[in-house]
Amino acid sequence: MRLPACILCIALGGCGTTYAVPQASGPAPVVVAPGPLPEGRAGSRTPADFRRVAARIEPVAEQLCLEEAPGADCDLRIGLETNPRMPPNAYQTLDSNGRPIVIVGASLLAEMQSDDEIAFVLSHEASHHIAGHIGKQQQQQALGALVLGGLVAATGQAYGAPASDDAIRQAMDVGAFVGGRAYSQSYELEADMLAAYITVRAGYSPERGADIFGRPALANPGGPAILASHPGSAQRQATVARVTADIRRQQAAGLTPRPGN
Repeated sequence: MRLPACILCIALGGCGTTYAVPQASGPAPVVVAPGPLPEGRAGSRTPADFRRVAARIEPVAEQLCLEEAPGADCDLRIGLETNPRMPPNAYQTLDSNGRPIVIVGASLLAEMQSDDEIAFVLSHEASHHIAGHIGKQQQQQALGALVLGGLVAATGQAYGAPASDDAIRQAMDVGAFVGGRAYSQSYELEADMLAAYITVRAGYSPERGADIFGRPALANPGGPAILASHPGSAQRQATVARVTADIRRQQAAGLTPRPGN
């Protein structure tokens, strides 16, 4: 599968990220700024905390969306999924009318230890919409299916043994999977970066919010891997620290924090 993977990487080269995520260059700067639910740890956040934080994050995320994604639907809706069987997770999707929705599961809320963590998670999911990640991923899945399915079909014809419809269909499924994962880690870091701006504008601390990555149920100690959908927790926390330092520099210069400043 190495050759198809390489071909996919080349083919998907034009579908990459939008924002330049800061890369590691020495130590990360230290910046500090001010239904039935699963049983959480002591001090975990409640639905009332969630609603209070969401009320502050929503208009700030919508404003950054208007600034960064002109023409997008920035009418954001935020909700809490109280089904205790949902794993600790949050996601961004679109409703039937294309309106962006952010959903946080009750199991994830039970892991959160501060309002900053709620704020950062909500900002991160809203940032996926601002950066257009759903549309980009769908394009990459379609292209991956086309490339790998076409490769299998062409290989069969070249050797005089045309591939069956099932073989081509399976190749397209694999291509769609690999295509969908091609930039998933980069998208997560992009969303972390934009989330830092939303979090700061709303009056919360991105670095304290990124503490959520260290929760046992969520921590990802591994580094980049071709089929892993999320970067390692340490990489994400370091990225948030560097972006937050840049945000503070913008504030010190009298600028409104935004990625283009």
